Amino acid sequence: MKELEDKLHDAVADLEVVSQGLKPPEAWRAFGDQTLEGFWQSWPAVRAWGEWLWTLVDNERGDRAAPVAPDAEHEETGGGG
Repeated sequence: MKELEDKLHDAVADLEVVSQGLKPPEAWRAFGDQTLEGFWQSWPAVRAWGEWLWTLVDNERGDRAAPVAPDAEHEETGGGG
């Protein structure tokens, strides 16, 4: 499992570097047919998997990182009203 985790970490880091290095229209013009074909074929499944994982992580972390409603802050400290 650790090997797959490391591969995902590296792949995300590499994709981030590519996405910061050039805009999609530039990549579309510059990358070779083999690279574009591989991306075109693989991306739908990779994207679906990534969105599912992102949703799981976001649901877990989003609950903990949710902003406190303005009224709730006063209720907890007793400073309202």
